Amino acid sequence: MRLVNVNYIDVEKYEYYVAKPIYSNGIVLLQENVKLNLSYVKQLNSKDIQYIYVSDEISEGIEPNDTISTEKYREVKDVIKDQFNMAKKGKNIGLNMNMINNTVSELLDIITSKRDISHSINEIRMTDDYLYEHSLNVMVSCMYTGILMKYDKIKLHKLALGALLHDVGKVFIDSEILNKPGKLTPEERIEIEKHPEIGYRYVSDNYGSEISSLSKQIILQHHEKWNGKGYPNQLSGDCIYGMARICSVADVFDALTSDRVYRKKMPIYKASEYIYSLGHNDFDFEIVKLFLSRIVKFKEGSIVKLSDGSKGIVYNQNKHMLDRPIIKLLVDRNGKNITYKNIFIDLIEEKTLFIEKQLENIFSN
Repeated sequence: MRLVNVNYIDVEKYEYYVAKPIYSNGIVLLQENVKLNLSYVKQLNSKDIQYIYVSDEISEGIEPNDTISTEKYREVKDVIKDQFNMAKKGKNIGLNMNMINNTVSELLDIITSKRDISHSINEIRMTDDYLYEHSLNVMVSCMYTGILMKYDKIKLHKLALGALLHDVGKVFIDSEILNKPGKLTPEERIEIEKHPEIGYRYVSDNYGSEISSLSKQIILQHHEKWNGKGYPNQLSGDCIYGMARICSVADVFDALTSDRVYRKKMPIYKASEYIYSLGHNDFDFEIVKLFLSRIVKFKEGSIVKLSDGSKGIVYNQNKHMLDRPIIKLLVDRNGKNITYKNIFIDLIEEKTLFIEKQLENIFSN
């Protein structure tokens, strides 16, 4: 199977089958193994669903390794969505901290049970669910990074809880400002930049004894920058709590790789380069290097162009060198289609070759 852009699906030339159930607003739109047709593609476009998993001829034998199942991901996202919506209604209703802590513990158990610590920020997102999916993705990324930093289970839980709630203050910001498609005015920017303090005050006032001080500092400090040019308190360097520094990297990375109303998402490999380029300016560079070391930049099923002009599909990952996967060749360097052959290129072995860029389809340049 592979992840494809719906706009590049040509059902008149090729056969595609749904590889994972497709949901819209919590309802199954298309079940697994359904053959796509023009009517289904139009339906997906009308629901603003841009990426889906399909099975087709060129992706035969490819099974992306998802640590968290689609069903579990959706289940947890719905919990987050319900809890954030409850927070809007006031402290007498508010967050169910038992449910949130249980959700964090469950995901932590799933992730820590996996021997291979690697992940890909490449989920199928709907724009109106951005806040909830973003909170979930940031939490998962922070968990992975905390494991690499050899945090114990108690510390991982505090990190995950703070990461999950890092943007809770945004539920109290005008949604028209949050979802504005154009450039923000200076006044609107000031309003949005209040969310770390609003979130910190909200959890401190209402759940002070149920959330550790470390988790609360993540909420308050996740927009502080290593060079002191962040907000709300212009902290710098080691004055920023370590867990908040982790969340800062995960927060920006997931924002870059998500579709927003005002811009399209950045490919993972480009977002990785951008985060790395910020180096010591915005982030703790040691955390950046650790974070990026286990990011799958080209997920299984991605169509890529190699440095010699050939094209292929990412067939499998080399777990100890995630930017040098195994490629199944589809088009040779002379432009000849060879999809009927099984020719594999291991980029660890082929040291002179590298992935130049990711393509939307085999016909792209």
